[in-house]
Amino acid sequence: MRFVEFQRFLSKDSILRARFELGHGQVIKFMVQLECYFDIGDEWTPIVRYDTAHGFAHCDRLHPYEPSTKIEMATRDYNEALTFAIHDLADNWGRYRRRYEQWLRKK
Repeated sequence: MRFVEFQRFLSKDSILRARFELGHGQVIKFMVQLECYFDIGDEWTPIVRYDTAHGFAHCDRLHPYEPSTKIEMATRDYNEALTFAIHDLADNWGRYRRRYEQWLRKK
């Protein structure tokens, strides 16, 4: 088994964190998460997470005041799901951050 972990700053206050486990060149499990730093707290807040918890690849859309939304990924395998997750968060982090900021203002 090989464990891989990395983080990539997308801006000074937004980061992509990834962890995954490989066995014989195949992804066995993974977690890819967009975390943002907001002025309201003193810690990084996860706002979108892709993972294989619960035995299937899915995306959790995290909300500050409501339960998270779990969306099953329509991918062939975990390798494809991991690649999709990394690209989605790297490409769309700004949109996800703005959406979360709008939710924060609605309290």
